[in-house]
Amino acid sequence: MPHVNHHALRAAQSKAVIARFLGDAGMWLQANKQMKKAVSMP
Repeated sequence: MPHVNHHALRAAQSKAVIARFLGDAGMWLQANKQMKKAVSMP
């Protein structure tokens, strides 16, 4: 089971929600990358 950094995951999810609300694709992609990193995915 991969290690999950819940704080980083929550922060990235919040960022993704804000990015979607603003229609900011670049910010959303960055948040998506952070989420993957938080759940230890390459």
